[in-house]
Amino acid sequence: MKIRTRLFLPLLICSLSLPLFAADLARPPVKRDLAPRKTEYKLKQNYQAPAPVDPKALAAFPQTGTPRNIIFIIGDGMGQAAQRYASLHAHGEPGKLVMEQMPVTGLAQTYSANNDTTDSAASGTALSGGDKTNNGMVGMNPEQRKFRSIAEAAKASGRSVGIMTSDALTGATPSVFYAHVPKRHMAQEIAAYTVSSDFDLLIGNGNRKPFLPKEKKGSRTDGRDICAELAGKGYLETSSEQALAAAPAPRKVFGFLSFPLHDTASLSRAATLAFERLNTNPNGFFLMVECSNPDWGGHGNNPDQTAGGVLMTDFVVRKALDFAMKQKDTLIVVTADHETGGIAAAPNRKDPRNPQIYYGRTGHSGVPVGVFAFGPGSAFFHGVVNNIEIPRHFAGLWKLNIGPDSEIK
Repeated sequence: MKIRTRLFLPLLICSLSLPLFAADLARPPVKRDLAPRKTEYKLKQNYQAPAPVDPKALAAFPQTGTPRNIIFIIGDGMGQAAQRYASLHAHGEPGKLVMEQMPVTGLAQTYSANNDTTDSAASGTALSGGDKTNNGMVGMNPEQRKFRSIAEAAKASGRSVGIMTSDALTGATPSVFYAHVPKRHMAQEIAAYTVSSDFDLLIGNGNRKPFLPKEKKGSRTDGRDICAELAGKGYLETSSEQALAAAPAPRKVFGFLSFPLHDTASLSRAATLAFERLNTNPNGFFLMVECSNPDWGGHGNNPDQTAGGVLMTDFVVRKALDFAMKQKDTLIVVTADHETGGIAAAPNRKDPRNPQIYYGRTGHSGVPVGVFAFGPGSAFFHGVVNNIEIPRHFAGLWKLNIGPDSEIK
């Protein structure tokens, strides 16, 4: 039975009565208004949406089998109501996002080991390593046992691996796929893990400071130049879409690109380049793409970041589907690490492109998030899953060991 996101809006609304839980610790706290934000808000622009897809065409593809490639798309903080808000803005009605047309739909529970409401580090660790941990911890369990992520296991198996995000590369969600530290704010230590990861593609936003020493306008206090170390290992640094496109396919790449909110297709263009680069490996690839804007929208009670961020994520989904329908060997899974903002959204009949939105908080909530899947291996995601089951399923498809069974010394 397919589970439609619209059926769970009552659950989301009920959650708004819960106490305020911990906010995302990676960013400065946002002062919480005593009164709720008004539902009337004029978006600064009409955010572009990707071209629609034919749900019947997507449903015709097999949902069982073993994928050669896995594309894992994470909309940080992208709860069900944020998706509803973006769909109302872009399409005039809910349920019209590209991701919502994928043939397999479900929900994921997101709680962490020590809190009903997770942060991005704990939820990211669950989504990458298949085990629960405490809020704030990256790539290790509450006892600080480091364990292999699905990305690290894929790399060790001979597959190509890429990490792409509109956040900093040292942000919680991307870092859990390659780093292992007890505190998510340990940006220096996290950046250093990129050198030993040996991943084929590492792309984040323009924040290079954790990679550079202070004398090069960085934030490192140990004097290491991580950019130089990566270059010494054969990596090519890229700072634009054009440079990424021009980089020879055999070369490993890292870089710091801009993904402006007004250009909702920007992240998807870079992701498309990543698909083609990584696909040159006959063994296949694993790629995680994160859009951080929905989370920023929730924390800041900023409807532009909410709508634009969800649509930026949807563009990545559309390009991934284009690639997967052509290849016929690629599993795509789309989800969120958690919901941010305690959002509720409703149509605005006076101005359909500016739906009404209510933020119940500036932190995260514990409501389940949507899961959308396509391609071989996707049938698993019908219904309700725990977020740790997602990477465990990936590992099972590829016969890899992750999580507690793969401790890293």
